[in-house]
Amino acid sequence: MLRDGTVFEDEHLPREIVGRNSQMNEVTDALAPVEQGARAENCFLFGPSGAGKTTVARAAVRELRREVLDVPTAYVNCWTDYTRRSVLERAANALVDAAVPKNAATRDLIDTLQTGLDGPSVVVLDEVDQLQEPNTLYDLHSVPGLAWICIANREVDLLARLDERVHSRVSVGYRVQFDRYTVETVTEILDRRAAQGLEAGTVERDTLQRIAERVDGDARQAITALRVAARKSEREGLSAIPPRLVEDAVFDAEAEVRRKTISKLNDHQRVLYECIEDEGPLIQKELYERYEQAHADPITLRALRKSHLPKLEHYNLIETERDARGKRYRLASRDG
Repeated sequence: MLRDGTVFEDEHLPREIVGRNSQMNEVTDALAPVEQGARAENCFLFGPSGAGKTTVARAAVRELRREVLDVPTAYVNCWTDYTRRSVLERAANALVDAAVPKNAATRDLIDTLQTGLDGPSVVVLDEVDQLQEPNTLYDLHSVPGLAWICIANREVDLLARLDERVHSRVSVGYRVQFDRYTVETVTEILDRRAAQGLEAGTVERDTLQRIAERVDGDARQAITALRVAARKSEREGLSAIPPRLVEDAVFDAEAEVRRKTISKLNDHQRVLYECIEDEGPLIQKELYERYEQAHADPITLRALRKSHLPKLEHYNLIETERDARGKRYRLASRDG
């Protein structure tokens, strides 16, 4: 039944981008100056998880490289590479055609970028609100010709953390907003993935729509659910995906996406999540007390509220409610 499993992986970049024409146009407009040998405009992509931000960024860079074959580009996932040094090292390795010494100092990495790039270049900074030091953007801004595509859930989670002098320099650029996908668009995305990754006749469009209706506009979860449903059908010896498997497939897909997300949490987010998992629901004061006890190097409650707790909410790992005692945190329910 599964003909090409790579079609359902997060790293797969489809030939055509569905339902994001206006966002693609904005990002390609930001990159267009590169075709005349000029620096691209910085670009910020904001929106919920599974809304196509990373796909659009990668597709726009792919289009740029078709026009300008030798333009240096890099991709940095700031959830994995979240320190200033690791971002600069990843960028230097990808953008500069020169050996970058292992464990080079950050100043040396900046010098490598500044001296090694002699024309326009682009770096995609995914999950950029995860940066341990957001002022790393200022380091990249100082590199002549280097522009970025920054991807985050909310603008406030990124720009509010910048020093005032840094904010005024790096916050200029295109703002591209992504809303949740509609059911019709998710269905079309699934239809195209099925055509590429599954044997012909494996799934009816009505079944794809049933999946789309249950994922709240999250294409990543929908694509995972389709793969899970195909696997379940194979194990039952079926030649097509029956509608009865949709509910279980979506539930299992949500759990799989959740596990992947939890595995990527930084140490502050992981401790917060584990405190809520073990002892929640917790009001904010109780949560911070548990966090302080559990973390070897705790940060302030204000810092947690600005960066880390919103990230857990955006990825549907926790949810909040208010009562007479204030804001209360619990694990997100998995009913829907």
